[in-house]
Amino acid sequence: MRVRRDHRAQPAPRRTQRGAALITALLLAALSAVMVSGMLWREWGAIQREQAARESEQARWLLRGAVDWARLILNEAARNSPVVALDQPWSVPLAEADLGSFLAAGQGSTLGHVWLEGRIEDAQSRFNLSDLVQFGKPWPAGVEVLQRLCSGLGLSPSLAGQIAQAMAQAQSATSGALPIRELQDLARVSPGIAAALPRLAPYVTVLPTNTPVNANTAGAPVLAAVMDLSGEQAARLIAARAHSHFADYNAVLAALGPKGPPSVDYALMGVTSSYFDAIARVRIGDFEYAERALIQRVGTLSMVLRMQRVAPWLADPRP
Repeated sequence: MRVRRDHRAQPAPRRTQRGAALITALLLAALSAVMVSGMLWREWGAIQREQAARESEQARWLLRGAVDWARLILNEAARNSPVVALDQPWSVPLAEADLGSFLAAGQGSTLGHVWLEGRIEDAQSRFNLSDLVQFGKPWPAGVEVLQRLCSGLGLSPSLAGQIAQAMAQAQSATSGALPIRELQDLARVSPGIAAALPRLAPYVTVLPTNTPVNANTAGAPVLAAVMDLSGEQAARLIAARAHSHFADYNAVLAALGPKGPPSVDYALMGVTSSYFDAIARVRIGDFEYAERALIQRVGTLSMVLRMQRVAPWLADPRP
């Protein structure tokens, strides 16, 4: 007796094989897409890093040029007058300007749209914390100035003694303390000083040598602290120099009238400056880069003592 076989069930293995092949093809396509996207992502990342490095290098070179231009301005100002005041060309900030208009970007330059802004500040418009120390020890006259400044800013006057001790130790060759070259170096002294630095920063600085405060450029809180003035007297000085800057220290006293300060150390107040901060910012598309340079001027020559990268908003010339 023959057994009849039903051949209609035979196609099932073929359909299974075709389904497996289709799944394999889809998996291979997905794997290929992942591999290609990974390679494209790495390539895009490399291009972005290369572009950022190129823009950073361009920005640094442009800022070096801006600092050299600041030096020329300061040198020219010194030739015109030994007095440093806010009514002189060096104090006019550079608003954001498109360098393409100066570098003829459409005539062979590949720089494109690059924006530059910046300003020059008189570093001696702020109280120099190096003046807290003389002969390796805290100097009482300097400490008193910082005490008055702290009080005027709503800070504890005791901070002045702590900062003076830290500055003295930093200048001592035998203390083993780390040097204090910038304001942020004081943050490691104590939490209290670190918390006070944002409030103090607009009014104090750290310079390599002892320097007087410039009465032609200092703000009212600094003038009041250095000369032991009331807020009204400090405002009177600022109003007087707006009409005509002080040519010498006697002009400062004359502006205060007969009831001037009781006694001011000549080492703490003057009308000229040797140290300046040049701050500039470059913007290339969405990329921003800013630097601050400390410039020392001796006679009609100037030199850059240090440069550091800073937050771009610090270069904003607006008050």
